[in-house]
Order: sequence, then C-alpha cells, then structure tokens
Amino acid sequence: MTAHYFKPLLAFALPWSIAASQAQNVPPGDIRPPEPAAIDKSSLDDGSSRAPTCTIQYPSLLTKYRFRPQWSVAGVDYCVGYSTNTPTKDPATIPMAGVSLNVAQKSITVTGDDVMLDGYDFSGWSVVITAANTSLINSKFDGLNPGGPQNSVISGTPSSSNLRIANCIIDGLSGGGRAEFLIEMEGPGLTIEYSWLKNSNSDLIGRHGRSGGNIIIRYSVLEQAGMGGPSTHGDYLQVYGPTVEETRILYNTAVQNGGRTQGFIADNTKSGEFAGNTLIGSVSYWMSVSGPETDAANLSETFSTHDNYFDVTKALGFNYPAAGPNDRYPKTVFINNVNMVSGQILQDSTRSKLRP
Repeated sequence: MTAHYFKPLLAFALPWSIAASQAQNVPPGDIRPPEPAAIDKSSLDDGSSRAPTCTIQYPSLLTKYRFRPQWSVAGVDYCVGYSTNTPTKDPATIPMAGVSLNVAQKSITVTGDDVMLDGYDFSGWSVVITAANTSLINSKFDGLNPGGPQNSVISGTPSSSNLRIANCIIDGLSGGGRAEFLIEMEGPGLTIEYSWLKNSNSDLIGRHGRSGGNIIIRYSVLEQAGMGGPSTHGDYLQVYGPTVEETRILYNTAVQNGGRTQGFIADNTKSGEFAGNTLIGSVSYWMSVSGPETDAANLSETFSTHDNYFDVTKALGFNYPAAGPNDRYPKTVFINNVNMVSGQILQDSTRSKLRP
C-alpha cells in the first residue's frame, strides 16, 4: 500500500525534496565519549511535570546504552497517552453542535469552530475536521475505518486550522486496522503532544495543503511507520507542499523495528527546532530540514538541531547529509547530538563542545 501522492518507493533513497546533488561529506565529528553532564534538570522543559498518570510504555528502553539523555524521556521515564482510566464515551452520543455524525458509517465530521472532544473511544470511527481550533484529547483511536484523502485515522481538510491532539493513543494497524496515515493535516496549525502514535502503512504524520501555521510535535512516543510492505515509503513526519511558519519537534521518543520509512522530514519551514529527541531503530535517516521550496538556503530564521540522542546501528545515519553539521547553510545549526552507542557527538565544528 502506498500514500496517495507521489513519493519515491525506496525508503533508503534521499527524500524527494532533497536533490542528490546537494549531498555533502560530513566530518565524523568528535568521537570522544562525552563526559558526565552537569545539567540542572529542573530548568529543562522535558514534559515530565505535566505527564499523565498511566503505565510507562518502555521503561527499559535505554538500559543497555552507555550514554543516554540526562532529562526525563517520554515513554521511558514518564508515560504518554490518556490517563489510567481508559476512554469510554461513545462517539455516537456526542451531544454538541458543530459535530456531524454518520452512525451507520461510523464517521465524525467536526464542522464548528472551537470544538473539544475529550475522553472518547473512537475505535472503529473515522474523524474528519473542517473547522478551526479542534481539540482531541484523552481519547483512543484505531485504523479500522480511516477517512480523508490519505486514508487517515484523523484527517484535517484544507478549511481546518489549529488542530490539537493531546493525551491520545492512536494505533493504525493493530486488530485489523488499515490506516495509511495516522494524522494528516491540510490546513495551517498542528500540535501533537503527550500522545502515543504507532503503526501506519505509510506516514505517521502528514502536513499537506495550505501554507501557514506551525507544527509542534512534543512529549510523545512514535513508532512503526511505513509498515505497508516493500513498495511503501513511510515517514514519521512528511511536509508535502505547504510552507510552514515554524516546525518544533521536541522531547519525543521514536522507535522503529522493520518497515520502510524515513524519520522526521521537516521540509518547507521558515524556522524551527529539533531537540531533545531519543531516536532508535531502522529508518533511513532520522531527520532532515529545508526551507521554503525545499531548500535549506531559504530558511528565514535559524533551524536548530541540538541535544538529540540516537542509535543508528540499524539506520543510515542521524541526519540526511544535504543539511547537517558543517554544511553550507548559515541558518542550520547542529549542536551536541549524541550517539548513545559510541558517544560520538555530531555538531558544527565551530561550536563549543557541550556536554550531553
């Protein structure tokens, strides 16, 4: 199964947005094992202080590593998703204006602005948003009945904006699910936080359609994109077409076993930050960045990639080589990105050596 727009079929090729001619040789960086950090954890906004009360997803994930983040890691040191009380509200009984139900087809369309849906078990339902400022929180989703143009569990149309998904669990394939995407947003503004996103045939998160708005993905656990077979090309994040004002991907944990996927491809953004993430598994590369028109030379402000911890034993590398440490782009910054296996630090040679 493949997504319904053009993407290359080989997961280990450069993404469509980065021409092979841009690739550069990146120096291996400082391979001296990092010294123990003297970090004031209380000063870090790692998300742990606002985490829900629930069962931690992977408490032993980092025990084998010689080096690990000094802060609290999502899904390892604190849990994400809904609280211990499993969502039980029936979507068929949603009583509010601005929500259209088709009970026979198990489809929900949010047509009114400022709608909040809290505590629902959306298993078997598709959710499509056409309005502004929708919040989906403390809820459960699966991929049994995907909707929208990308066969997504949650789909925001071009008329939608400022979609927020928080404290949710979205499983796109288990139990007979068939989702191509978990979340696909075609309008400006997307925030995902404290959520557990897992199992898609193609992308976990897609941002297409209209330009504008920000992308915020933080304090979440993401895993198993591109599970649709040998012709699939997945992504943890794919920005296809629109220009985004700012992209911020912060303090997430990403785990991939098998499948065919790239990591977070933060294309067409004016500025942003990729920081504090813990990244493990068999992707091509874990991150890429470009400005408008998929060219890193067009970044308006800084895109900072810093303090990420990764294991690329089963990947091609941490970053796509077109934009990385010591590249030719003045607004891309790489600082203190740490290989958890070797202790190698990937960063610009002009930066002082920070302690991870």
